[in-house]
Amino acid sequence: QDAKNNLGIHIQYHAFDNGSPLDDKIKTQIHIAFKTQNIEKLLEGKQIIMPLYEPFKGYRCAMIIENDLLIEFIETNLSEDDIWCNNAVLENGTLYANHS
Repeated sequence: QDAKNNLGIHIQYHAFDNGSPLDDKIKTQIHIAFKTQNIEKLLEGKQIIMPLYEPFKGYRCAMIIENDLLIEFIETNLSEDDIWCNNAVLENGTLYANHS
């Protein structure tokens, strides 16, 4: 879910199912996210809290802890509209697909 704001940026809220295997820090602390062109390089030598994965085609992400802060790195060529508004893109993935 997105938060409405006057900043001109997306603020996204996450929800977690009971028993989610993600680290409790990810479930209880806020984090910032940055787009990058070379995610593997940014992960080298870092304390990785969420390993690199591709939740939907064309969008790869991972999360680290740096100075006790959670930082997510995102590598994608998708437009902001595709990421936030294109259900066809989101449904072609592991997180948001309709598995009925």
